[in-house]
Amino acid sequence: MRVLVLGSARRWRIESCFARALGRAGHEVLLLDDRRLARTVGRRAAQRWVVWRAERFRPDFVLLSKCLGLELETVDRLVRDRANAMWYSDAQWFTHVDVRPDIGHIAAVARQARTLWLPAFVDEWRAMGHDARLLPFAADVDIVPAAPRPELATDVAFLGTGYDPERARFLVELAKHVRLRVWGLGWEKWRGQLDWAGAPVEGRAFAEVCSSAALTLGITASNAKGHPFYTDRMFIVMLAGGCYLGEGGRDANRMLADGVHCVWYDSLDDCVAKATRWLADERGRRRIREMGEHFVREHHSYDERVSHFLTGAPYVFPL
Repeated sequence: MRVLVLGSARRWRIESCFARALGRAGHEVLLLDDRRLARTVGRRAAQRWVVWRAERFRPDFVLLSKCLGLELETVDRLVRDRANAMWYSDAQWFTHVDVRPDIGHIAAVARQARTLWLPAFVDEWRAMGHDARLLPFAADVDIVPAAPRPELATDVAFLGTGYDPERARFLVELAKHVRLRVWGLGWEKWRGQLDWAGAPVEGRAFAEVCSSAALTLGITASNAKGHPFYTDRMFIVMLAGGCYLGEGGRDANRMLADGVHCVWYDSLDDCVAKATRWLADERGRRRIREMGEHFVREHHSYDERVSHFLTGAPYVFPL
């Protein structure tokens, strides 16, 4: 099957991961980065080029993402009379459809798709009239653990952006109890309270941080509380060699078993207690790392997820 994927061509972005997974499944894939095209050749020229390239490729199936570089008329030409679907990663922004033009555009693109696949907040999008279906995030099988580096060793590592004051307060409190180090942009306001590495990490560097820390922390953003799988962070961490300590919530134990594949916590106090308990058990952490990585490779890879786009088969929780 020839599959056209619209979205970011950066290596670790989700659309690029989808494209590689589809290729491994034996499909012929064309990935077009609509936003990059709009920036480099201009928005009007990008519309013509995308349509021309798609018509030459003659896709059997079109997989849409945010399509922020495309006009709605262009999207219509791409999907008209073709099997198609959309996957929207930032589903938690459903409350901003009427107040943010970019989210409004994404919702309009979703109305043009036959099926809208979401990692969370399915009921909310369904209530807005979309044919919304659950398809959780996953991780790229190309991600592998790295050899630990002594200079990166810490009790707990957190990798993320400092855009959420509530998340920052959580980290500041946790740092009073364990040796915590933070990687990512935007933590200047808290540099005096946190051991901040000062830069984000991707690819091999991400794996080196996860593999070197005793525990790698996940904190649910304030606008996604109770939905731990609104992000792909836990799956990436586990393939990258991390022992994942994350905030649980809806369907957590249907996706990953607590104390087997990862460690779930439900509050700051519980996080401190769980971190303290597992920091004292190196053999247990090693077991969780190994079982977690194996389980994610088997059940939570993008190779497993892409079949749902093409077949429409509903997602089934592995546990």
